[in-house]
Amino acid sequence: MSSLNIGQPTPSVTQEAGVELRSPALTARCARRARLLGITVLASVVATVAIAAGLPAMGLGIYLVATLPFAFFS
Repeated sequence: MSSLNIGQPTPSVTQEAGVELRSPALTARCARRARLLGITVLASVVATVAIAAGLPAMGLGIYLVATLPFAFFS
């Protein structure tokens, strides 16, 4: 048998504290995702109205400008 005794690693913070430390980051991420989703839905409605009003280029431009941030940052 080896006389080398290696103890189990112990975390510096408990798991409950780790969850509490990550909570603001998770809340911020969820808030940003909800905001981007709201902007995307609103832009889809505005784009649909613009296309129906006879402005297809403007409608598609609005839709693309509003959905690209959602696609890239969520």
